[in-house]
Amino acid sequence: MRPEDLFNILIRQHAEMLTAYIYSVAFDRATVDDVFQETIITAWKRLDSFDHQRPFGPWLRGIARNHIMSTARGNRRYRAHMDELQQIRIDEQLDRVDRSAGDTFADRSAALLECLERLHPDSHAAVDLVYVRGLDSVAAARSVGASDETFRKRLYRARLALADCLKVKSLFKNTGGVPA
Repeated sequence: MRPEDLFNILIRQHAEMLTAYIYSVAFDRATVDDVFQETIITAWKRLDSFDHQRPFGPWLRGIARNHIMSTARGNRRYRAHMDELQQIRIDEQLDRVDRSAGDTFADRSAALLECLERLHPDSHAAVDLVYVRGLDSVAAARSVGASDETFRKRLYRARLALADCLKVKSLFKNTGGVPA
């Protein structure tokens, strides 16, 4: 198999997860699209430096994280949110998910949907408005009658709750049904 074919397969397998990861940090679809494209181009250019003994997803997200940070440095709006996002914590949770044996994207999606259902209705609505309907935080805040700051905090707490829920589900699954 040619390297181009293998790369295309890997990108297709990780495209949804990569898009979700970028979207969890970026606040508008244009930035998500730009960072996604830059990540794919950079990954292709650096494919020869990829350690084939390691998972592809975390490597790809690392490249995306670097592009996001570059975007944040050049854009005051994103720079103000970077500390709030606690990116390292989210990365750690995603890396644990990637190391889970037999964990498919369908399994991850099912776990995420279950965790979404456990969210407080306000948090669930915030996630839905931003990540499903594609509204920016200002428009989403307006649609629920909240201030922009209140809405961003609500969305931030929802992300943390989702990360915690996914962590527990991953630990529970990896210990044979016995919570660690």
